[in-house]
Amino acid sequence: MVSKSTQSNHNHIPRYYVILNGGLLLFSLSLALSKSATNVLMALIYLAVLFLVARYQPFRSTVMRYARQPLLLPLALFLSVAVIGLLFTENMRDGVGIVNKFFGLLLVYVMVSVLLDWLETAKGESSVAERLLLAFLVGIFVLDVIAVPSYLGIAGDNQIARSITPLLNIHHIWFANLNAVGMYAAAGILLFPHRQAGLRKKAFLVSFVILDGASVLLSASRSAWLGMLITVIVLAYLCVKKKKTYYILLAAVIGGAVLLYLFNGIVHMRVNRVSGDISLFLAGQASTDVGERFLMWKAAFRMFLSNPLFGVGTGDYVSTMNGYMASGEFPTYLAEFNQPHNMYLFALATNGIMGLAALLYVFYRCLRFSAPLLRSGGGERLFAFLATATTVHYMVAGMTDSFFNIQILRYAFGFVMGVCVRNTTKTGDMKL
Repeated sequence: MVSKSTQSNHNHIPRYYVILNGGLLLFSLSLALSKSATNVLMALIYLAVLFLVARYQPFRSTVMRYARQPLLLPLALFLSVAVIGLLFTENMRDGVGIVNKFFGLLLVYVMVSVLLDWLETAKGESSVAERLLLAFLVGIFVLDVIAVPSYLGIAGDNQIARSITPLLNIHHIWFANLNAVGMYAAAGILLFPHRQAGLRKKAFLVSFVILDGASVLLSASRSAWLGMLITVIVLAYLCVKKKKTYYILLAAVIGGAVLLYLFNGIVHMRVNRVSGDISLFLAGQASTDVGERFLMWKAAFRMFLSNPLFGVGTGDYVSTMNGYMASGEFPTYLAEFNQPHNMYLFALATNGIMGLAALLYVFYRCLRFSAPLLRSGGGERLFAFLATATTVHYMVAGMTDSFFNIQILRYAFGFVMGVCVRNTTKTGDMKL
């Protein structure tokens, strides 16, 4: 017989379905709009989960069932390497700050993946995940509505590639790469919907794609442009089975990129500036966007060589760079940067080979999980498409910025992987 207490537990848990589902929807919506809101919402959701785990045994059993997610080990190892790096750091405050950032990435992934598996099995279908993605897109859409007029000079100056910090404290590079993730999500829902799309939904997605594309273009972020170009090429290779069709698409993508360069003033100016900055750097003038990156990359590699296995320490990039500048080896204007604008070199500099290996393992596990599902043609292609696109984009665009040091991009990655790289996505298990 089932005890009265057990029956009571089963009767109480559905009441919390609405609360946790609503909490995740609000979290998804706030990701693009407010760092404080996302942190508060995540804390409240975890408190609610802890309460349910402590009080209701069936809920506790369900959470334990889904706790072992595909990226739990890779992200835990990534965090562990940063924690080990605290043993080598002299600046403990900065080191703990970095560890806290990586811990936040793990928390977002675990929260979304575990609760989403529970919510979908409780309901018996996969539409919950798509609703979370739509809420995420609504947040980005609102952000774009605020930001695009600023870039066009309607609500501010018309300086190319300026930060929108006065509006929402989001740098133009963060803004562009967040919109790139949004573009992949919208494209995935349009291409591989989990349920019949109504007219309003299609209209929103089409409107989003148009505004999102304009946002990426106006942001003038070369890292986002390059990331999207390579990602589209990779996705076409994985999705298109006929080689002839793939080569036609490849030619169309490259041709479109060339036309943008030739006839769009923003793209033309920003691309030409790269070659100009390189020429100035070779001539001894390094105070340009590209020149500063070259110097930071050189400094980061020197840090790696000083301790190849463990790096200079999780929190010691800034202090080590300050030492280089004090000795006259590097110019003092690099003091405004707290990372080398390259996630691979940041991992090497601060945590050595161990750090780079842990970072690459995260990306490897994402692709190892999603790419086969994308090729299979199964019912989970939306999630496989989005996870693959986001991973490739971060791997490419991360060569010019340390994405996991930036909350909005770090949380976006954890959220997308939580939605897409889950136990039930792989197995299709929707049974209670």
